[in-house]
Amino acid sequence: MNMKAERCRQVHRSVLIIDDNEDLALSLSCLLECYGCRVDVAFDGPEGVRLALQNQFDIVFVDIGLPTMSGYEVALAIREKNAEPPILLAQTAYSQPEDVRRSFEAGFDGHLIKPVQPAEIVRHVVEGRAALSRRGKGSGGGSKPTDVWSPRLGWSSGSSNPKKYEAHAGWLGDAPRD
Repeated sequence: MNMKAERCRQVHRSVLIIDDNEDLALSLSCLLECYGCRVDVAFDGPEGVRLALQNQFDIVFVDIGLPTMSGYEVALAIREKNAEPPILLAQTAYSQPEDVRRSFEAGFDGHLIKPVQPAEIVRHVVEGRAALSRRGKGSGGGSKPTDVWSPRLGWSSGSSNPKKYEAHAGWLGDAPRD
C-alpha cells in the first residue's frame, strides 16, 4: 500500500452521501469505506436530513437535483437544525455560476462538479476544511463563486466590488432536477 493511501486509512471520518443515483452513492460509499471511513447513504433529501440530524458526520456530500427535496433545501435544513453542522459539499452536475452561487447561499461549504474524480472525493475527506481553501486537479473540487458572501468563509476571491447575495424563497422550488 502506498504512503498516501496509508495516511488516508488513518483518518476515520464519518461521511454521509445523499444522492438519488444509487450506483454513484454506493460506489462512493465503498471507496470511502476502503479508506477507513464510516459511511451512511440516503437516496433522497428527507432521509438525508433525518440521518444528518440523528448522527454526527464530519462531511456530507449532497446532490442538488434530488427528488421531493432539492439539495439546496437539504443544506438549509441541516444548517438550520444542527448546532454544529458538518462540512457540506454539493456534488452535482450543475456547473453554471448561478448554480454555484445558489449552493453557497444555501449553506454549502464547497461545490463539486460531477463527474468528480475519486481522488478529489478522498482529498476532501482526508483534508476536511483545508481542502476548501485550494482547488484540486480535475473537476470543480471545492470551487467558490466569485463575489459571494459565505458566513463561514467570508468574501470569496474575486472582485474589488463585492456584493452580498441574499437568498430568496423563490429559488428553492425552481431548481431543475438531474
